[in-house]
Amino acid sequence: MASAQVPTSLSSFPEELLARILADCVTPPQVYPVRPPWHTQPIFFPCPSLLARPTLHTSTRARLSPLLVSRQFLRIGTPIYYQTLHLPTATHAARVLETLVAQPVLADVVRRVVLGCVSLEGARVLRACERIEDVDICMDIYEANPQGDAAEDQDTQALCDALDRIDLKHLTIRRTPGAYLTLTRPKYLLERIAKAVPGWFNLESVHYALKIGSTPATRPLAEALSHAPKLRSVKAQLPSIWNDLFLTISKNPTLEQIALYVEGVDGILHTTMYMMEAKKHARLSELIKVGT
Repeated sequence: MASAQVPTSLSSFPEELLARILADCVTPPQVYPVRPPWHTQPIFFPCPSLLARPTLHTSTRARLSPLLVSRQFLRIGTPIYYQTLHLPTATHAARVLETLVAQPVLADVVRRVVLGCVSLEGARVLRACERIEDVDICMDIYEANPQGDAAEDQDTQALCDALDRIDLKHLTIRRTPGAYLTLTRPKYLLERIAKAVPGWFNLESVHYALKIGSTPATRPLAEALSHAPKLRSVKAQLPSIWNDLFLTISKNPTLEQIALYVEGVDGILHTTMYMMEAKKHARLSELIKVGT
C-alpha cells in the first residue's frame, strides 16, 4: 500500500491551510500603542503600494514580512492583511485610499477600520469599503476652533455621513487625552452616532474605551443603545462615581452582558462607589456580573 505523500515545503500545502497560517501572521492587534505627543511622525518612502511602505512600527513590519516571501504568499495573504485597516493619521488614510482606488477588490475584503483621528481621508476610506462591520473611532480635537460651530468641522461631518451608510456590527469609541466631551467635535460625534444607531439593525457590541459619565452629550447614545434590537454586549471603563448611563443601556432586553474594566488591572473591586450603587439595580448588577 503506497504511503501518502508528505508536503516538503510550505508552497506545497493546501491554500486553505496556508491562509490559516498567514492569518495568524498578518492579522494586527486590536489596538496599536498610542503614539506619544513628543514622538515625531515616521517618514514614509514614496512607494506606490502600501505593502512596500515600511513604517517604524515593529509589529507592522512583522505583519508585512510574510507577504514578501513569495508571490503565492502575497496573493493569499494580501486580502487577509486588508481585512483590518489601522489608520492612525490622515496621511495613512490617504495612502490606503490610493491603494483601494487602484485595487477595488481589496476594498471588498475590509471588515474592520481603526481610525486614530477624525479626518476627511478616513471618511473616504469608509465610503470606499462597503462591507465594513467594525469601526473603532478615536475622537480628537478640532484644532481650528475646538469650541466653534460643528458646521465648520467638515472632517467630522464627512465621517458621520460615512458612518450613516454602514451596516455596523461592532463599534468602539475612544478619545485622545485632550478631547473632552464638552468640546464641539466629541459632542457632535456622539450626537450623530446616537442618531445612526437606529439604522444599525445588526449592531451587536459597543465598547466605550474611555471613562464616560451621564451628561447631555452622552445620554442620547445610551438611550439609542437601550433600543438597539441585536445589541448583546457593552464594554466600558469602570466609572469612578455612580451615574445612570449603563443603567439606561441595561433596559435593552436583548443585552447579555456589560463588561467593566480598569486599564492595566485584572478584574475590578466590587466595593467601589460605582459598584456599590450598581448592586441596587438587579438587572444592571446581573449584566455586570456576567460580563466582568
